[in-house]
Amino acid sequence: MITLDAEHYNNHIQDHKADAEFFSKPLLHYRQMETIFGNSMATGNFAKDSSAPLGRDDNDADSQEAEDTGYDASEGTTQGATSSASRPSKRAKLAEIEEEGLIGAVKSVGKYLANAIQMVAHPDDLPPDLFPMLQSMPGFNSAHISYYFHYLVANPSIGRAFYALP
Repeated sequence: MITLDAEHYNNHIQDHKADAEFFSKPLLHYRQMETIFGNSMATGNFAKDSSAPLGRDDNDADSQEAEDTGYDASEGTTQGATSSASRPSKRAKLAEIEEEGLIGAVKSVGKYLANAIQMVAHPDDLPPDLFPMLQSMPGFNSAHISYYFHYLVANPSIGRAFYALP
């Protein structure tokens, strides 16, 4: 719920009459939004607007500074000694460290998950003589045997258990 002090509310409503309907009223689906977003929303310098492309650095701050001051940060200074070695910017280092941490975490989780899946998954190898064994059972016609074989092939663990029966 958005609330303001009485004086602030009155002054704001005089200036912005259309905002009156939003004050002192509960927000719809607030609890659900709180559950979804919690305190993990990006704020301040880390927040991007909805029209900003994802996966790209925001270089507008540098270009805006160059327009305001007439000085481009990439030009460098003319004072003091210069180095011929190129150093990545702090932003690049930070992005690299962030990316390394996130990608490293995802890769390690992926490896653990893949290993766990392989350990749990049983091979679907059925005995090669399963169908002849079914055919040798008396009292069943070929249509029933084909249907049972299809079921056992679709469920390999049941097929192996059936084959192991005496």
